[in-house]
Amino acid sequence: TNVEIARKMGYIKHHPHTLIDIAQVNHLPDDKVIILCTGAQGEEQAVLMRIANSEHKSVQIKPGDTIIFSSSVVPGNERTISRLKDTLVKKGAEIIHYQMMDVHAGGHAKNDDIKLILSLLKPKYYIPIEGSQYMLRENAKVAEAAGFPKEKVIISTNGQVIEFEKGRAVLTNEILPTDYVFVDGLGVGDVSDIVLRDRKVLARDGMVVIIATVLSKTGALTGSPDIISRGFVYLKENKKLIEDMRERVRRIIRDKDPKSPLDNMYTRNRIRNEIGEFLFKKTERRPMVLPVVIEV
Repeated sequence: TNVEIARKMGYIKHHPHTLIDIAQVNHLPDDKVIILCTGAQGEEQAVLMRIANSEHKSVQIKPGDTIIFSSSVVPGNERTISRLKDTLVKKGAEIIHYQMMDVHAGGHAKNDDIKLILSLLKPKYYIPIEGSQYMLRENAKVAEAAGFPKEKVIISTNGQVIEFEKGRAVLTNEILPTDYVFVDGLGVGDVSDIVLRDRKVLARDGMVVIIATVLSKTGALTGSPDIISRGFVYLKENKKLIEDMRERVRRIIRDKDPKSPLDNMYTRNRIRNEIGEFLFKKTERRPMVLPVVIEV
């Protein structure tokens, strides 16, 4: 679409057969083909990333191919772009970017472009969008420098409501929710912060399940506590740690007054807290501890 617009406006003049379908690239000499594609910021589903990961149906990287990154690095994308470059280089590609030579092609309007669009459209209000507060305010300064009334320039934050009524705009203090919406299976936005926090803990430190079977009347253990570890330690290689955990669980349950009935909630909380502290001292990790007390 961009090429077609540029052609119609006279910026690009080319022979009709110069533009080819992507499926034809493998039928021509490599040094006769240039591919313009998306993905210089390392976007996961962009064309360049799919080519780098050998997931594109028509294009594969070959030793000697040259990749030109014609954009600067957007702050926050450094790690993704670096990983993309490494993937391309491993497959034999040469990389040229804006820090090596003048290949940067910015898609954003310059100061004079903003002034021109204001003079052509003559809007009643000017609302800069799509950027940090610093960028929005710099954009507003350009409009003001072009003679646009300062009181007609509105800078808001994400979610802040601007009301237009009878030709007048008011920047209100009302903020609408603009947070990320979490999609989980068939549910949209129905996963709570607590669930997300638990998933982070599980991903970082794993989990330990402690199953203790006790007599409901006395609270005494009927056997050795069972311990299950997922994503924390491999049980067969940490027998000493596991046995120490079992002994601590035995002691916690043994400390209960045998004349009083078992308080299931209190016992589970005590196991969770004490075993959690014990594991942190031993490993400096905080796995999720899930105690299960079964009364018989």
